[in-house]
Amino acid sequence: MRPQVIVVEGKNDAFKISSIFPEIKVVTTNGSAIDRDAVDLLKKLDATHDIILFTDPDHAGERIRRLLSKSLIHVHHVFLNRDLAVSTNGKKVGIEHATEEDIRRSLSNIKMVSKTSESDVTHAFLHDVGLTGAPHSQALRDILSQALKIGRTNGKSLYQRLHMFDIKQETIIEVLRESSSQEEIRTELLKR
Repeated sequence: MRPQVIVVEGKNDAFKISSIFPEIKVVTTNGSAIDRDAVDLLKKLDATHDIILFTDPDHAGERIRRLLSKSLIHVHHVFLNRDLAVSTNGKKVGIEHATEEDIRRSLSNIKMVSKTSESDVTHAFLHDVGLTGAPHSQALRDILSQALKIGRTNGKSLYQRLHMFDIKQETIIEVLRESSSQEEIRTELLKR
């Protein structure tokens, strides 16, 4: 296995990760603007390291994840649920606000990008099983995304991530059968 580099957004995120994993190199993007020097450094490191994207579970974090995924070859993804990354005052979201235990748990679920995906998931399949196009679709996507550890998604990003991580219909059906009874769906919808 190649050495790893964890990519986070800011200095506080980097400090938190470095305090938990002092042996792993951490690179910051310096926020959603994505520092050009950081991208150049990551491109150099990409030749010898596995790059692990561990961005904040918000819109800016997803934007950074998309941009870096296009620029790098040896990319892996780690996702942290938004509710685990909220500051104590409830106003900020970031890796820095997560507990050590939640960070360790997230980093134990590194998702490797499949270069030759054999996923059989289609848009029609996602619609047929209720993951898109239905009133409860977001609640079902949240259940599925949490079980598969692929981050919160909308319909389009769910399709992309299922193919990116080579997840097949059979796995999706199994997860939905195990974890999403109609009562769970109604409960989830009532929370929103």
